Amino acid sequence: MSQRELQRYQVISKTIEGAMSTGEAARVLELSQRQVFRQKAKVTASGPQGLIHGNRGRSPATTKPEELMQKVRRLYQEVYRGFNVSHFTEKLTEHEGIAVSRETVRKELRRHHLLGKMRHAPKHRSRRERMPMVGMMLQHDTSDHDWLEGRGPAIKFIASIDDANNEIPYALFVEADGTLPNMTVMQEILRSKGIPMAFYVDGASHNKTQRGPGIHRRLTGGDYEETQIQRALKELGINLIIAGSPQAKGRVERLFGTFQDRLVSEMRLHHIATLKEANRFLHEEFLPDYNRRFTVRAAKRGTAYRKLPRSINLNAILCIKKERTVQRDNTVCYNSRVFQIMPHNGRVSSTRARVTLQEWTDRSIHVLYHGKELPLTELAQQPKRLLEHPEKFNLRDFLKQETQSKTLSYSM
Repeated sequence: MSQRELQRYQVISKTIEGAMSTGEAARVLELSQRQVFRQKAKVTASGPQGLIHGNRGRSPATTKPEELMQKVRRLYQEVYRGFNVSHFTEKLTEHEGIAVSRETVRKELRRHHLLGKMRHAPKHRSRRERMPMVGMMLQHDTSDHDWLEGRGPAIKFIASIDDANNEIPYALFVEADGTLPNMTVMQEILRSKGIPMAFYVDGASHNKTQRGPGIHRRLTGGDYEETQIQRALKELGINLIIAGSPQAKGRVERLFGTFQDRLVSEMRLHHIATLKEANRFLHEEFLPDYNRRFTVRAAKRGTAYRKLPRSINLNAILCIKKERTVQRDNTVCYNSRVFQIMPHNGRVSSTRARVTLQEWTDRSIHVLYHGKELPLTELAQQPKRLLEHPEKFNLRDFLKQETQSKTLSYSM
């Protein structure tokens, strides 16, 4: 079973035990209540295997040949450009002899970005109630503030807060925001608490690619790859919810307001002026006291955190993964750094092998081939060539000197 299926099994099990209502389970799993009832019946009858879809590994019976879909896209671009989906489907059936459904055509055109964006009426928004159980959703964000008030370097603050009871499972001061600092906070939460059901984050570029598709993506019909955080949380079966506005994740935004008042004052009182001192004070003194004072009782007892399996290596999941091809000299490059792959297991050369390069949260580099780590060493950077730049020729100064010399010769 995948991590997502394990998460679904845990939620369904809690509904069977009576620790979670059907409506709450439907909201967490993004299903209807009727679907939850069906899942409960399957788990009761067959256990965890009941959640595995019977069609896994099969090709859908309605799958259309790729050649046919290419023809449909070509006709839409060259002949029926601007037709709405229903009209275009009618033309395919009546004039081109292609019998496909309207929905198949719509999905195909949408998947290759051949249709414009759909317009929806504005939604009515209302206040969202807290999650009923701890671990169901963590609001996660970064605060950019003058935390040391000029006494030290500019630092940023990354924190998660449990939506159910206001507890802060982990927080950290960092030099700069980005993928690995956020993964560091998430990794510590998973180690100490377990695997939550969801992280609620903003639309920062390390959480979700926000830029529109360029000309190359539009021509090839591909989408941008998932961010490293999206990829890692999907491997762990954790939902990543992107907030549409700062107000949507108001609990963590209000937390930062409180910390910018209380924590800044406390650090001023203790004359904290470095990143290391700030994190020591945060973890040893401030956070334990804050959680004791401000944590509230969740609506329901128990926890929605899943126990972290021993077989999972968080370092190899919450990391930056890049595909590389080994060069002819058995080296791979990453961020202007060169790594030499050493002989291993009787294999002298790894030339042209396709490997996975990982940068862990501790900034160490690991290279894997078919899941096995390869021995490597980092090479020293090549010395830069010293270029002797001749003095720039200044035409104005040259003409001025020539004029002065001629004037002097005439006067003599």
